Amino acid sequence: MRNNNRRSASPATRKNGTLQSCEPCRRSKQRCDHDRPVCRRCSAKRISDKCFYHPAPMTRRRPSDTANPAIVSRRLTSQPTSKQAHTNMRNSASSPGSASLGNGRFFAPLEPPTAPPGYLGSTSYSAVLTEHRSEVSFEAEESTDSSAGLVVEPGRLQSGVDVLRFLYNLTAWDMLITRFYVRTWGNIVPKRIMDELLRSVHDIFDGFSSDPTAQLQELANRIFQNTSRPMRTHKSMSVEEYCSSFTGRNLRWEALGSIFTLCGMQLVMTLDNDPEIMQGSDDPRAKDQLLEQVTVISTICLGFCDQTSSANELLAMLQFNDVMLRTQQYGDSSYQAWRRLGDLVSTIYAAGLHLETNGIENCPFFLLQWRRRCFVASFYMDKMMATFVGRPPLMNGRFCTLAAPLDLSDEVLIADGDVLRKAISELNSAGWNSKGELHPVSQTRLRYQLAIIREETLEVVLGTREQHNLIQKSEEIQAKSRAIWQSTPDQLRYDRRLNDHYHEGWLAIAYFYLDYLYTCFLLYRAVVKHTNTGQADLCDVSRRVLAIVIQTNSFRTPMVDLDRHFSWIVLTYGVPSASVLLLELLRQSHEPGPHSIPLPRAELIRNLSVFISFLSWVAGPGHGNYHTCKEAEKKLSRILDQLLDPQPVQQHVVDDVTTGLDNFLNWSNYNTIWDFNTDYMPLAEGFAA
Repeated sequence: MRNNNRRSASPATRKNGTLQSCEPCRRSKQRCDHDRPVCRRCSAKRISDKCFYHPAPMTRRRPSDTANPAIVSRRLTSQPTSKQAHTNMRNSASSPGSASLGNGRFFAPLEPPTAPPGYLGSTSYSAVLTEHRSEVSFEAEESTDSSAGLVVEPGRLQSGVDVLRFLYNLTAWDMLITRFYVRTWGNIVPKRIMDELLRSVHDIFDGFSSDPTAQLQELANRIFQNTSRPMRTHKSMSVEEYCSSFTGRNLRWEALGSIFTLCGMQLVMTLDNDPEIMQGSDDPRAKDQLLEQVTVISTICLGFCDQTSSANELLAMLQFNDVMLRTQQYGDSSYQAWRRLGDLVSTIYAAGLHLETNGIENCPFFLLQWRRRCFVASFYMDKMMATFVGRPPLMNGRFCTLAAPLDLSDEVLIADGDVLRKAISELNSAGWNSKGELHPVSQTRLRYQLAIIREETLEVVLGTREQHNLIQKSEEIQAKSRAIWQSTPDQLRYDRRLNDHYHEGWLAIAYFYLDYLYTCFLLYRAVVKHTNTGQADLCDVSRRVLAIVIQTNSFRTPMVDLDRHFSWIVLTYGVPSASVLLLELLRQSHEPGPHSIPLPRAELIRNLSVFISFLSWVAGPGHGNYHTCKEAEKKLSRILDQLLDPQPVQQHVVDDVTTGLDNFLNWSNYNTIWDFNTDYMPLAEGFAA
């Protein structure tokens, strides 16, 4: 292994001929046994991570400043204490364009004067001449290297060296990424890309000497130069050739950044006492500290990519995973995640990934499919986050022409021509595989279709124009949604796989059905809100959604408990549907029957009690959605308590139940029951109007 080879060099001797002591033993004036890579005294003290043999221990520069990953990370992020480290990490995380490095300096984007501007559309300054270039003779533009002679200022270069040194000394990154691909179904970064990247980084580090400082400086400078050049592709490009364009001597920051984001996402799903993370440490915050470090360093890598030359699918993949990591750390309603989503959308547009025809003449088939996957995942994320926080989507499908990727396995996609052609010929007319196989890309295809319908739904629900034909518009969108769901292959339909045992794709399949039902929920709620009709339909779909959310709990595993996915399901789908049902039950409890909406009161109260209990444990302290879940639990519990222990129907009782809700339950106006306003779900606690 790289680390063992690096640390088990032949024993060094001092000028007097005696064996050199490790740094902890030398500083404490204790006898060292000179064992390599870790002496027995340091091993017994559980300070193996600090045990190293400095080649020149009496020099002014302290060795721990360059050899210890934790100290390198603190220098990068200026984190003197744990509490301050958390604050600094959050502050730097919100500004990817100009990362705070070293002693707090901010660097301007490293943009060469001749850098290409990225994708330019038909209204751009150059559009007229570009469209008529076949009619007018222009001198051929000189092919210049935009990064030739690029000078990287010393501070930025040192920050790049520190990032590389952190990765060089980090022993867990290989294990974390391997776990992530085993655990995650349908990752946006194709495994082939990550495999080639990891192999390349290993090869580079394995070639370093025992003191790699000079080599790290040379490597950092080369990566800056590479990142300043646009990536070139051509139609006949092989997978190997494509991967070599950002690995080896062509290594780029946007590729390296993905290593840190994937490590961060896996750390979120890793137990606090995982032995491979603890490595003998007795610090209970070891995992959280490592998560903070890789998160900040991924932000620094994003700052290094703040130039149009880096506007490509690799950067979009990095930014997508970075948004995912932010939602896990700070919550799905966090401003950090929302800002990063805006950066991702900007990259999608600047790289032209939203248009099928952009650069297609120079794009091999496998890369076209990978780019489609990247765009679709980003498009879907945009719609889901917009729904969660109740804001307009940042990406507009009316300006996008991309199709969903074909339903092919990753192995077939990069296979030889005959194998690929045969697999394509076996797809049905809609692009689905006809064998009932479940590929990681299968979910991407369905997500795109669901996201298109969700965008239309958000135009109705969040739009500011007066809805004269709201009921008709709602029915039209639901008809489209039903048609899409009916055409979905059975292997992706939760309602046709109710007897499935838990498998790696089960949670995603449950997602899809919940997304489908939740679109109906949003439309029904809009109709109720604006026309005061359709309450029975809203209650019916709420019951179905709540039942599925509760059922997902029966399949949870220790890993899923730690995962963000279940808290997302509970908050996104469970809380709104539970709120509708609780409020309707509460309304009926204060009005004499019979009621126009017959509800199974006992059954619903049981299910609602179970659901509210989910909110108490689904997100533990430190989880991004922890406070949001706690606030939802508190609010819903108050209403449930009133149902279980009803008081005389007096106005002051209603006011007591709904204190601070801005007359939320106005019994004289049924419509207000469905208005989840910000007084009820305060923005400060992560809820959005």
